[in-house]
Formats: sequence, C-alpha cells, structure tokens
Amino acid sequence: MVNLLKILITYFSQTGNTEKVAKSIYEGCQGEDVELKPIKEVDPSDLKNYDLVFLGSGIYASRVNKSLADLVAAAQDLPPKFVFFNTHASKEAYQDGFKVVKSKIGQSSQIIDEFDCCGDNIGVPEAIRKSMLDRLPEDKRKEAEAHQQWLKGRPNEEDLQNARIFAQSVIKKL
Repeated sequence: MVNLLKILITYFSQTGNTEKVAKSIYEGCQGEDVELKPIKEVDPSDLKNYDLVFLGSGIYASRVNKSLADLVAAAQDLPPKFVFFNTHASKEAYQDGFKVVKSKIGQSSQIIDEFDCCGDNIGVPEAIRKSMLDRLPEDKRKEAEAHQQWLKGRPNEEDLQNARIFAQSVIKKL
C-alpha cells in the first residue's frame, strides 16, 4: 500500500496572481492527498495534520502578507515541512519576503524549497504607474516601461506550467 502525502496549499492573493500559481501547484500535486485553501479558511490547529504545507503570497512592500506569519504563529504544532511560493512585479526575486514567516517557523520545521513567479501588478492604477514612470530618468524609464510590458498577463501559461513542474519536483524529493 502506498502512503500518500497529506499536503495543504494555502495562500493570500490580493490580485489573483498568487491564487493562479496556487491552483497550478495543486494540479502538480495530484496523486497525493492534497487540499487547496485560501489562508483565511485555514485553522492554525490543523497545520500539524499535514506532511507538507505550501505557503504562498504576493509580495507587498518587500514582504509577504502578514496573514502567513499570523497563521504560523497561531499554530501550536507545525507540519514537518514547508514550501514557500510568491508572486511579485519586480525584476528581482524577493525570497527574503518570507523573513518574518521563517522566524516564526524557527527550527521546528524544515523549509524545503521556494518558488518565485512574476505577476502583472494589476493592483496599481494606470495613473499611478504613469506618474511613477514619469519621475524616472529617461534611460531608467525605458527600462521600467519594458519591464512593465514584459509583466503584462503574467503569470502566463509558461509560468503556471513551471509551478506545476515545481510541485512535482518537490514531491519527488520527499
């Protein structure tokens, strides 16, 4: 008899980008005992019942949403393993966005991997984007405009496929 991994995929998503990635991770975990829930629906006392928790958020002001750290802090017992995933609109990955969450986990659980995905910053009104661009020197503005164009529609199907493959690779490691 094969033992299935009990997996929770939970996330905070303000714009829907992180939710798309979460759903793709869920698809990549098929064949296991997997649940997908927004973080507001997760009871902290249930975390201990999972072998693995995928914990995700968009990056806001260089950090993940506070609800992730609150969930971990409220749990009496944590699962043995976590995987982090995030979406962001920057050029650089924000792996340090989980710093507070990592401090709450401490040594009680193992963080086995992290997935980073760019997402269109659809939460910023066009007028504010334009104002931000207009304040940049011309060379930086052109670079920022090109980056914003590159972000349009992300996470795209390739990004979501990468999330599915990532989830499968995590499971193979266990």
